[in-house]
Amino acid sequence: MPSGSLRLIVPLWVVLATHFAGGQETAPDPARTFITRIAPDLAIVTEVSLGEPFVGQQFSIIYRLRALRPPAAVDVDPQQFRGFWTEIVPLSPESASAARPVRGQAAVDYLLRQVIAFPLLDGALRLPPLSVKVKRPGSPAARRDDWDVLGSSTPVDVRSVPLPTGPRAGSDLPLVGSVAGSLKWQGGGRSALLLEMEGTANLALFRPVDWLDTSQGTRLQARLAAADNVTQTIDKEGKRQLSLIQRQRWLIGVSAGIPGQRIGDFRLPVYDPQEKTWKEVRVEGVSLPDSGTAVRGALSASEAGARAETASYHWQAVLAVALVALPVVWFWVRRRHLQAGKQPEDGLDVIEKRLKTSPRGFLDSVHRLLERRAAQMSRSHNLGAEDTALDRCWITVQRYRFNREPLSPEARHEILKALREIGSPAKLDV
Repeated sequence: MPSGSLRLIVPLWVVLATHFAGGQETAPDPARTFITRIAPDLAIVTEVSLGEPFVGQQFSIIYRLRALRPPAAVDVDPQQFRGFWTEIVPLSPESASAARPVRGQAAVDYLLRQVIAFPLLDGALRLPPLSVKVKRPGSPAARRDDWDVLGSSTPVDVRSVPLPTGPRAGSDLPLVGSVAGSLKWQGGGRSALLLEMEGTANLALFRPVDWLDTSQGTRLQARLAAADNVTQTIDKEGKRQLSLIQRQRWLIGVSAGIPGQRIGDFRLPVYDPQEKTWKEVRVEGVSLPDSGTAVRGALSASEAGARAETASYHWQAVLAVALVALPVVWFWVRRRHLQAGKQPEDGLDVIEKRLKTSPRGFLDSVHRLLERRAAQMSRSHNLGAEDTALDRCWITVQRYRFNREPLSPEARHEILKALREIGSPAKLDV
């Protein structure tokens, strides 16, 4: 440590004793910054960008370790943000190891965790404490899991403000912030639409088919093709704020439409928290191709004959293969039956096997299972909005499906635990 800093040690302890007294204190901005002392020379700083966000409005939560000396090692425990949809913003190697000097003090701050949160409910909510373990430099601890300091930040209360009644109240989790989008035919074709959406509003629970205007028998089937998040960082007066922009690409299959029929404009009610008013975001619709350019245009007589002849040959080939494969299939089914008699498996075992072989397939299977269970319970319209095992599991699964981050052991445990609470998956078509 430079000699100039050594002269500050004595007055610094006085500053720290005053600064940390009482366990949790507010820094100059009491509504947004909270400091919890966990040792005479260590504290956890919690920075909350909004004290009273609207339901569905994003805000950031940043946790830091404030220390007089750089720690040798730090470990952070998982958190459960009940009543919030959250995205953990990964720390880059540079930001995780970089020390930020605290103005007017000899202490420095180290980033511990960055979170983007969206309140799902209105009223009093609470941000959970962050538990950390710290090993001091030069510690004589013999084992790796021996820690010198164990501590937790104090929970932070947040009041979520209800939104005024919107144009389509109660249909979905409200979109709060900004949204933009475009709708067009995919690759110049006429069988699938490409819907691109982005904004600061929470798009993770957004289902486009619920909003598209499809009259006269047109059937649509949406599939999320890609999703990614972009985080913007703003440092203002020594404080960091985060802004999350979600981007989605949906492929929407179109069938059974009438040629020339129009899929109406995409109209979304979005609440602007700055102006405190509802706005309508319009995405221009598209028209189905006319009979001359339809996806399944009428075949000419010669084309129909050629296809019929080809189909005949195909059926003959299929019949020959079936006759050869029938004994093999019978043997395989018989063997599976015998194995099932010895080692019965229920639906949960099947899902757990998928977890071991394909985490992405596991998430997709649980996603479909939860959608069917929600439909059985008449909960499809507000899935994720209540504090039940079904809603918590849905939120966890959707978060990992959308942000593409590796499925953590804690998340796997929570998902399987929630499935057992919800009911045996063996009773559902997994």
